[in-house]
Amino acid sequence: MDERDDDEAETNEVAPTPEPEEEGSDAPVIRSIASTSRREPAPRERMKSILESLLFVSDRPVTARELGRAIKTEEKKVQETLEQIRGELEGRGLVLAEVAGGYQLRSSPDNATWVQAYLQARPVRLSRAALETLAIIAYRQPLTRPEVDDLRGVDCGGVMKLLLERGLVRILGKKDEPGRPLLYGTTAAFLELFGLRSLRDLPTLRQFTELTEEHRALVDRETGAADLDGQAPEPRDTEPQPAGIGAEEDPDDADYDPDLQEDEP
Repeated sequence: MDERDDDEAETNEVAPTPEPEEEGSDAPVIRSIASTSRREPAPRERMKSILESLLFVSDRPVTARELGRAIKTEEKKVQETLEQIRGELEGRGLVLAEVAGGYQLRSSPDNATWVQAYLQARPVRLSRAALETLAIIAYRQPLTRPEVDDLRGVDCGGVMKLLLERGLVRILGKKDEPGRPLLYGTTAAFLELFGLRSLRDLPTLRQFTELTEEHRALVDRETGAADLDGQAPEPRDTEPQPAGIGAEEDPDDADYDPDLQEDEP
């Protein structure tokens, strides 16, 4: 073998793209990702392709660290590639959102009306009681249900039950005092719903109030009657509402669920 053949062999050994499986092999094609991870770090374009696929199949926000472990690449390089993907998606139908401490591919907010009409679904809406209760928990967590009641001035049992069912609030533990009352806090689903990376991104209480009013007005506009001049038609009211919080729900007067009762002293 001459020197040129030696150079070609050496080049093939460090090729970033794994060799295809032998014909007739039962091994899945996805194994190529694992093969790539055992070689030198993949070129940036290859890494972008892999990350986009992983984000697409994930049903929740994924952190850069998780993605780095999956493809055996440094977290810093993954972070840089994610930012590049985010920039390339500007003005497209998808956005790379940074929510709940991770990254997630989502449809563009600019196309929300069309997406809702296509799915024949109403957007997730929060009643005023649910918003007030959720705001109290978000800003004062961890806290007990009696503390929420005191701050709102009404019994919040029904609202708390609803927020727990929707996965926006969770039980964090029990307070170290007589009766050991349950402590409540918000969830990652809460961060996703409001597009927050973490609780540090929460707006001020005044901004939160203004935000909820703007949210209501926006939803009303998006679900109004429209034509094909750039507006999507209103989803049919007869269609079932998705697993969200309905606009008309206001469970202030609902009975308190005994399953949520705190321990007796």
